[in-house]
Amino acid sequence: AEAEAKAVTLSSEEEVISRNEDDNKAATAAASISKRKMTSNNGVDMTELRKVVENLESTFAIIPNYKLNEEPQAGQSKGAPFIEEALSNALNQLVAARELAGKPKRSRKLQRRSRNSGRPHSHVSADFDIMFQRLVQYKEEHGDCLVSKSYKEDPVLGNWVCRVREKKKNLLKKGIEVEEVPPGREILAKTLTAERLDRLNSVEFVWSVAGPTVAWEDRFKELIEYYKMNDKWPSQSMGTLGDWVHKQRTKYSRKDSNFMKSRAPKLDAVGFEWTPRGYTRMSWDEGFETLIEFGRINGHFDVPTGSEVDKKSDAHRLHKWVGSLHDMYRSYKLGRQSGSLSDERVVLLIEHGFVFRDY
Repeated sequence: AEAEAKAVTLSSEEEVISRNEDDNKAATAAASISKRKMTSNNGVDMTELRKVVENLESTFAIIPNYKLNEEPQAGQSKGAPFIEEALSNALNQLVAARELAGKPKRSRKLQRRSRNSGRPHSHVSADFDIMFQRLVQYKEEHGDCLVSKSYKEDPVLGNWVCRVREKKKNLLKKGIEVEEVPPGREILAKTLTAERLDRLNSVEFVWSVAGPTVAWEDRFKELIEYYKMNDKWPSQSMGTLGDWVHKQRTKYSRKDSNFMKSRAPKLDAVGFEWTPRGYTRMSWDEGFETLIEFGRINGHFDVPTGSEVDKKSDAHRLHKWVGSLHDMYRSYKLGRQSGSLSDERVVLLIEHGFVFRDY
């Protein structure tokens, strides 16, 4: 009987211990579930977050606010506390809750790095030595260092070359030839030192892709010298001088006010031809005879554009020649040199019924 009683007592104690263990496990599980419910995926305790929101509401509910160490003026009640002071404790509690959940606190700098980690970079800060070798390889293949920014085979190189030029340009604006690096300081990839400048110059790096600016008067002198040597005006396709000639004719055709006032008279004075030679150019005799014949057949002198496809056609050439008559007549009325349009020719055209445009 005594043995049976001991067995019953032992069994009862084991049941109590088992029930206690089950209760502890249940309590632990419930606490874990509760903690997960109260914590967001980012490790922020939602209870603490609600406290911050409540503090925000109470902080901005009272107006006016006052700054630290600032007392309200006479007759005014003290406003809500300065925001950094009011929310300091609550925000620190949020950080502590994040760390408690196993989420390390991160600085803003680290957050920016994380956001930008997947973005491609092609800045001048790319490793200088690596980019320089790629530039050397480009020159071996192409014979120069004129890498376009839109170079499809190596867009990073094109962007790097462009930014190196910008770097040099900005330094020159500040009156700096090269960047000096104090002893012991790290040389950044974007730093343009004397040694790097020498290396770039050694491969004939092009610092300016645009040609040097030439004054208008200098181009004008170059134009006169060309005419004296060749007895004709330069073609519009003849390099930089040809480009300049084309720009003068464009401004003249658009009747640019500043150009017509200051520079067109100088070109008129030397007999500059506002209509380029070639398939659109007619001599005075050919143009006059063709125009009179056109008027006899059509009863007027409003010459149509002609064939835009065949610009060598007589119709198109006549249209251009008549257009040049109107342009020259404008200079004639202003008392300027008007190319091949003399007093006698103006009278001759009017006698045949030709009507100049009234500018």
